[in-house]
Amino acid sequence: MAMKDLIENESNCQNTKVNELYLSSHLTYAVLCSIFEFVFKYFKVAVFVFIFFLFIYILYKSYWSPVFYAKELSEVGFNHIPKGKDRSLHIIRAQKARRFGSKLPPPYPNGWFALVESRDLVVGGVVAIDALGLNLCVYRGEDETARVVDAYCPHLGANLAIGGNVCGNCIECPFHQWKFGEDGQCVSIPHTETVPKGISIKTYPSMEIDGTVWVWYDAEGRPPLWTVEESDETKNWGYRGRNEFLVNAHIQEIPENGADVAHLNAVHNVSLLTDVGYKYPFLNYIIGCHNWSAEWSKGEIDHLAQIKIAHQYIIMKFDVFPINVTVHQIGPAHVRLRFHSPLGPMTIIQSVTPIAPLVQKVVHRVYTPRYNAILGAALVLMEAYQFARDVAIWNNKRYVSSPAYVKNDKTIRTFRSWFSQFYSEQSVSLKDALQNPLDW
Repeated sequence: MAMKDLIENESNCQNTKVNELYLSSHLTYAVLCSIFEFVFKYFKVAVFVFIFFLFIYILYKSYWSPVFYAKELSEVGFNHIPKGKDRSLHIIRAQKARRFGSKLPPPYPNGWFALVESRDLVVGGVVAIDALGLNLCVYRGEDETARVVDAYCPHLGANLAIGGNVCGNCIECPFHQWKFGEDGQCVSIPHTETVPKGISIKTYPSMEIDGTVWVWYDAEGRPPLWTVEESDETKNWGYRGRNEFLVNAHIQEIPENGADVAHLNAVHNVSLLTDVGYKYPFLNYIIGCHNWSAEWSKGEIDHLAQIKIAHQYIIMKFDVFPINVTVHQIGPAHVRLRFHSPLGPMTIIQSVTPIAPLVQKVVHRVYTPRYNAILGAALVLMEAYQFARDVAIWNNKRYVSSPAYVKNDKTIRTFRSWFSQFYSEQSVSLKDALQNPLDW
């Protein structure tokens, strides 16, 4: 009897499970049918709503919230290292094992270098910057002028940029509240009636143009050998955003790319929309590809150089988007790229700042007229995708002091001769900079 009851109970349990499974599957089927019926019925409305909000988002990023795109040092150029939990360690190992070459030029040329975005330095704001082998304090006084001083207080060495306060046009030490004026002289010490003479911090010549605070660096201690006027585009056009990259290379490698005309069609030929053209070249005929021609030349003034670039985007033998670019190199680390396209003009401001002897912070800021702001916002990303192809090479290459030149490389030789003017007798060597990266 007990066995019979046990069999009946098991049978009932099995029937219950079958019924539950049937009800569950039936309910799931009914829900899916309802969803498909709703989507089919309101498909056009859903597409319209999606497109509407996408359009609003594009307008928002173009006019009110500038695009920002950034890549860290290990994010570009290491696709050859397999993914895994120890991948970051393998990237570090690859960076340490890399040979940078011999006879590298000094890592810190003389010239103007970008330190901080103007929009990020508010009145009363203080920013700590490590660049050019220096620790710097950048602050904005109540007169709205940006100033650059040595970061360390001469009293007991506190970092003025870490916890320091702006008082009028002075910077106040966070440790004992000593105040230093516009010329770097100490103007106030608490509980001291008379400030002893000779107490000061080092000040650096600075300027604020092209949306950035720049500092003058010169190994000989000379005042600025040239100054730069604000560009008309940054004064009159709208800011559409910026992209930033950290590059593991000597600073000279970055602007030398402009003189390396042959690399344009080697590295930047495949469509920026996708890299599939590298693997399947025949697709470039359908997807499109870039065709470049360029000419580098020295400027009329010693610290200037110029590049004229003609660009074509070819789809099935048709040039669908021609662009002409005029590039103005101003000193070792400041570049203005002016684009002329069928959809209107655009300008990119490039800066290159050594934050370590062989690590560069490269920033591109995009400006356009109001009517083509959407194109400007897109340019922030498009330019970043193209630039990343260069970064992948820089992050793994070595510097060759005496290349095996061919005829097409004559502009590289000319460029190196031109760029050498930014090194001087007292320029710190790479060896010394690496041994004493922030105290030399």
